[in-house]
Amino acid sequence: MRNILQIGYTTEGSTDVRFLSNIIQKTFENIAMECSKEIDVYQPEFLRKEGNGFVDQIVNLATKYSYFHIICIHCDADSLSIEKRMQHNINPAFSAIKNTKGSLCKNLVSVIPVQMTEAWMMADLDLLKKKMGTDKSNNELELPIRSNLIEKIADPKSCISNALRIAQISQPRRRKKLTISNLYTPISQELRIDKLQLLPSFKIFEENARQAMIKLNFLQL
Repeated sequence: MRNILQIGYTTEGSTDVRFLSNIIQKTFENIAMECSKEIDVYQPEFLRKEGNGFVDQIVNLATKYSYFHIICIHCDADSLSIEKRMQHNINPAFSAIKNTKGSLCKNLVSVIPVQMTEAWMMADLDLLKKKMGTDKSNNELELPIRSNLIEKIADPKSCISNALRIAQISQPRRRKKLTISNLYTPISQELRIDKLQLLPSFKIFEENARQAMIKLNFLQL
């Protein structure tokens, strides 16, 4: 008998929704391949936060959607380290849920890109350039030349937008101009897990996701 995995997720912004849905599903599908049981990973469902303050919003989510197997909580690191973002936002919310009685989803997974979601979009720079429709080099586009430099970029979103601007300078005027908003979904659809695994912040998310599967007894230690 096949098992199902129903995942909810919440994000900081609307563009994050378009990117993270596919990434979350791919991550759990990849982990499901390690399981002895057959698991169908359903398309993650976006959950809108309600309430005043981050902790209340996450507690409300866990209460309202108690029937989900896992809820992923996205929070960009921004200028902080993952540890500091956990300390400031994630840990207080997760502790509040742990200490709340009643029916809640307590199997929570943090999703914290460094510095922001757009850094994960750069995990495969060849794919990024393909979706931009350019054959210019990374240097010409002012993009990092190695994956270990990606999470050192202070503003990945501006970096991608700038690369897109440079890429389109020499393109015919009649060609429809792309913006970064056009890239979130197509990149997330094709971005491979092994490329994301080159980024330390993704590896942390992946391990947290694996621990959530262990809690469900889908995966053994």
